[in-house]
Amino acid sequence: MSSKAARRRAKKQRAEASIYDVPPVSAREDSGRKSRAGTPRAADALALAVRCKRRGVTPTDKTMRDSRAQWWGCNAGTAMAAEVGDEADRIALWGAIQHMRRTVAAYDRAIGAPHRHAVCLRLLAPQEAMEADASDPAPDPRDDEARTRAAVTAWTQLHGWLAYVPPSAAAEAWRVVVDDARPRDVPGMIAALRCVHEGRTKGRVTYRGRDAPAA
Repeated sequence: MSSKAARRRAKKQRAEASIYDVPPVSAREDSGRKSRAGTPRAADALALAVRCKRRGVTPTDKTMRDSRAQWWGCNAGTAMAAEVGDEADRIALWGAIQHMRRTVAAYDRAIGAPHRHAVCLRLLAPQEAMEADASDPAPDPRDDEARTRAAVTAWTQLHGWLAYVPPSAAAEAWRVVVDDARPRDVPGMIAALRCVHEGRTKGRVTYRGRDAPAA
């Protein structure tokens, strides 16, 4: 990358990547001693082994390290990462997945609806990763009315962005991302996620309907 803008984008992507990785923890063995460097605690190892199984790979030191990225913790993230190999692209699409989930959760709270699912809007991650850290959202100082307006606006925008793909692709993204269902149309889901990413980062969305010209 030669331009300053390209270097800034690369720096931002590296910063975002650190948010979505499971942070390292100072683990202790049963005896109370600190565990050896790079050795996951039993709870971590179990969660990472589940992610390896979700990926369809044998749990080894390498595959478990690779599985620490949070997108391997749900059906949408796993399907996306299995289809997309570029790390920057994965980060962008993972951001779209997270945005969809946050938007739905905020809208449900705004209208007083119960949680859709107890687990599916939260990633399956090792317990230590659930502790508060610098990547957690800051407290929201807005009053209820302002939060409700923002939630409705984000909900409306999300549906507008999803209108740039065929209804079947939008429905697939909703089903897999929000309901954590098993994917049936991964390309359709990814097309919808690209629209969400463009909408939230660029303010303009490329039409990806059936009659769209080939990229």
